[in-house]
Amino acid sequence: MSKKNFDIYLDLSSKKLSIAAFKKFDSHTIFFKEYDCETNLNKNKLNFENVKKTLEKNIFEIEKKTGEFLEDIYLMVETPESISINLSLIKNNEGKKIEKKNVQYLIQDARQQILRNYHNEKIIHIIISNYLIDNTSYNYLPLNLNCNRFSIDIKFICFPKNLIKKLEELFNSHQIFINKIICSHYAKSFSKNEPYMNVCESGLKLIKGTNKLEVTIVPRKLEKKGFFERLFHFFK
Repeated sequence: MSKKNFDIYLDLSSKKLSIAAFKKFDSHTIFFKEYDCETNLNKNKLNFENVKKTLEKNIFEIEKKTGEFLEDIYLMVETPESISINLSLIKNNEGKKIEKKNVQYLIQDARQQILRNYHNEKIIHIIISNYLIDNTSYNYLPLNLNCNRFSIDIKFICFPKNLIKKLEELFNSHQIFINKIICSHYAKSFSKNEPYMNVCESGLKLIKGTNKLEVTIVPRKLEKKGFFERLFHFFK
């Protein structure tokens, strides 16, 4: 894939398809359009014909505006089929200092539990909702603090694998690679106080690291530093 100057975000909801192009350098919006488009994002009745037709009509317009072939996108999806799973994990720390590796292993353990028990779901987002250190709550990880016990509350947002597969097939048929799938409802929760922000901008904001408590997992094959060194936004 050639080096690109623009990031393309596409949002699918039940009634609309929205597309935006942002400059990579400064995230400036150079293109944004919303299209009326009846979609069906129910895993039991998947039919993307309307999405396919709308997409085909507008690929050329996006390419003309950016001067680049549309080869990859960030795909935002709002679907009633999404589920949220909450887990709490506890570690006896025996008065030692909290180290990031301890928390990372807890999160990896929680992730493996989801993968084992929800075979038909794909994890889209992992969010730390709370840290409890010796019965004191924190909204950040207080590294190097001595404690006897700490726990973390983790939220997993998941989509059905069948839905993900159909979405990938839809865009692959147009030679478009999906960089990341984003839950639109979750992304929009960070723009409630910004009424002039469109849905694609809220997705961009999330990808840029708005929520410092979201876990970022980098595949080993793409990240030389290894799995755990890039687990959180705030560890970068």
